[in-house]
Order: sequence, then structure tokens, then C-alpha cells
Amino acid sequence: MNRPIAPSFADAAALALRLDRNAATPLAWQLARQLGALILAGRIGSGAQLPASRSLAADLAVSRATVVEAYEQLVAEGYLQGRRGAGMFVASRLVRAEPTPTPESEPAAAPEGGPARAFRLGAVAADVAPFAEFARGLQRAWMRPDARALTIEDPFGLAGLRAAIAAHLAQWRGFAPSPTRIVVTAGLADALDIVARSALPSPASALVEDPGHAPLRDGLARLGVKVVPVAVDDEGFDLAQAPPGEHHAAFVTPSRQFPLGAALPIARRLALVDWARRQDALIVEDDFDSEYRYAGAPLPALASLGGDDHVVYVGSFSKVLFSGLRLGFVVLPARFVAPARTYLTARGPLASTLAQPALAEFIASGRYGAHIRRSRRLYARRLAALVGEANRLSPWLRFGPAEAGLHVVADLAPAFSARIGDREVAAALEAGGVSAAPVSRFYSGPPRRAGLALGFAGFSEREIAQAARRMAEILARL
Repeated sequence: MNRPIAPSFADAAALALRLDRNAATPLAWQLARQLGALILAGRIGSGAQLPASRSLAADLAVSRATVVEAYEQLVAEGYLQGRRGAGMFVASRLVRAEPTPTPESEPAAAPEGGPARAFRLGAVAADVAPFAEFARGLQRAWMRPDARALTIEDPFGLAGLRAAIAAHLAQWRGFAPSPTRIVVTAGLADALDIVARSALPSPASALVEDPGHAPLRDGLARLGVKVVPVAVDDEGFDLAQAPPGEHHAAFVTPSRQFPLGAALPIARRLALVDWARRQDALIVEDDFDSEYRYAGAPLPALASLGGDDHVVYVGSFSKVLFSGLRLGFVVLPARFVAPARTYLTARGPLASTLAQPALAEFIASGRYGAHIRRSRRLYARRLAALVGEANRLSPWLRFGPAEAGLHVVADLAPAFSARIGDREVAAALEAGGVSAAPVSRFYSGPPRRAGLALGFAGFSEREIAQAARRMAEILARL
């Protein structure tokens, strides 16, 4: 049952709250996430007092403990401040984030105003996101801003942020590019535009993984690049499967293939770098969640294999921090720095200047690395919880090795997939309150594999257990 909050709540914006008692997500978490979203959107103003827990519990027809738990979560995340004897108030110096559109490749979100459903792709852990730390960094950067930070005249981005990114890559990814080769971007679409306009001929042909990231394929096509799908197997991108002809680039996810999860073995890595050298082609390495490897250290980047003159490295902060940040970066081969600077001087940068000084400080201080280590331990437990619960509850799912990333793929058992497709399974799960992405939707042509891509990072172990039980019940009825 969806029950709207009663009008007795002082701010009319709170009428948007909906608590779904049939959802797998606990009511306290629903309430915390919805209140947090209203605060970030400015619909509950800074310094505003929230109702007493007993009063709000009565309005929502939930237990007082539910409201107390939600309030405590929001205090921990920096949204609220408790004042002894006075109650709960919205933090007075909260930095607000812009909403982020849902990428095309992700399944539908939960109802408006509600939290993401398990096991939605793309969700990251709000319970460990460093909102308060980052907000303090923003405050420090902008209370007395450096005049250079106000404009960031260099179209490649803030020099301090690029230096911090270079140092981070040297420590975490095994190669140490000069900051002069790094461009701060507004995300994947911006990165593709920069690469296509400054490093590829026109017209150009590019090899892409199949299955792969649909927004990447579509983005390249919009830029006039001919997209050539190459079949992915259990070891990732297979250059031997590429059709003959002249190809100017290969767009790959070697550290963890999206969506299937394979890590490209060293023999294929070396073959790919050798191909790029011989053909004078580019490898565009999309390394969107390489930090989250749960067995051993992160794999070295392709550029570390001596092919950095032919490798473009694309990174993002949205999977580690929060998607609303909308900042990423590209590391260009030295020969493409001048063309990129010419292009960006004419086009103008798209990456917001607001967060760049704070992000530079966050990385350089070591807090970014500490957050990765902290969240990696949390995500490892959540991955183990999902695989363990699903294996225990359902005979129809087959999990392969799961050692990295923010989602895991479960193949449908042959006897099960013989009678129903993964899109039908995903639709039935969605109708029952569980989100799962069918693997077949990531193929550009006929799918060669049927399964479900299940995100785990953004959900507590309790939520994962509840959603796994719901999933098993639904699968048993199909």
C-alpha cells in the first residue's frame, strides 16, 4: 500500500513522500532516501525543522522507531543536525546536487521520490558516500576561492585536479601520465566527443564490445563513427573475432568487461596493444569501476603495458563517489594533446567548475583512496550476500566467478531459459518489485547469452536478502 504523508507536515513538499509497505526496501530506508532527495532538491530548506519523530510516525502510520532510524541515518550522512531539546533540523550549510538522468542501459527506477529497487544497476551506496566530507571541501574551496578556480581558464580543467588524478593513477592503475595529458570531462558523452573530434579521422570505424554499453555505441554513432560489434567471450574482448577491414579504434573495458564481467587476460591485452601499434589505431580503455576488485589488487591499465601512445584512458568519479558529481577525465596520448586543446578552446569545456577544487583536495588528501578502500570492503560483503542468498534460494540462476565491479551476472539455467527469455524474466521481476537487467538487452544483434545483471552496491545486506527471497519466489512461479 502506498500511503502519502499527511498534510500536517509543515513543508508542503513532503506531500511527495510515499512509503511502500510491499517493497523489499525497509520503510526507514525509504523514508531516509526520500527526505534526503527533498533536501537536496531544496524543497525542504536549509535550517528547516522536521517534525518530532512521534508526530511524523503518526502521520505516516509507522512505528516511531522507523522515523528515528531514518533521522539517525540522515544525521550520519550530514543532511540533518540534532539540537538537544529542540529536535531535528536540516543542515544549514548543505551543498545541493543536480539530479542525474538515468542512463539508457539501466532498468527503470523506483517510483518517483522513492529509493532505487534492488538489484538496479548503477546504484551505489549512499550510506557510505562522503557527502559531509565533500561538502566541507566545497565550503573551504569557495569561502575564499583562488581567483584561478573561479574561471578555470584552461579548457582541460583545473590544474590541481589534473595533478591529483595523475598521482592517483600512478598509485592505483600502474601508469603515471603527465597532468598535461589529462582532460577533465562532464562524463562519458563528453569524453567520446573529445576523442572523436581530436583523435579519430572522419569518417572513422571503431570496434566495440558485444554485448556492451549501449550509450557508448549510440554516442559514437551520433558522432558519425561507424560502430563494428565484436563478440565477447568468457575472457572478454576477442580481437580475433573482429571483421576484416581498416578500423581506427577499439573501445574496450579490459579490467572488467561490461556487462559480463570478464577481465582481459594478459595475452589478449598484449595482442590488442600490438594491433594498435601496427595499425596506428587507438585503444579507448573505459575503466569505469576498476577500483572495485575484491580479490587482489586492481589490474594495471593497458597504458602501463608500453602502449600509452595508442591508448586513451577514460575514467569516472560517479561510481566511486556519487553520480550527481558529473565529473570524469580522459588521458590522451601526447600526440593528441594539441588537437584536443584546439578543439576544446573553440567548443568550450562542459565539466562544471564548481566541484573541481573540492575534488582535487579530496583526492590529494588521501581521503578518496580511503573511501575506495572502505566502500570496497562493504561491497565485497554485499556481493557475497547476493551470490550466497541467490544460490541458496533458487535453482534457476548460475553465477560465474564474481571478483570485481558493482554488479554480477547470473545466467539462467538451461532448463529454465528453454521455456522463457531473460527479458520476460526481468519484466516479471520488475512487476514483483525487484529490478534486474536482462543480459540480452546489451547485445547489438541477436543475443548469445541469457541471464540477469544484478546490481548490489547500493543495497544493504538486509535489502539484498529480502529482494533475493522475492526474486526466488517469482522465479519459482514462472
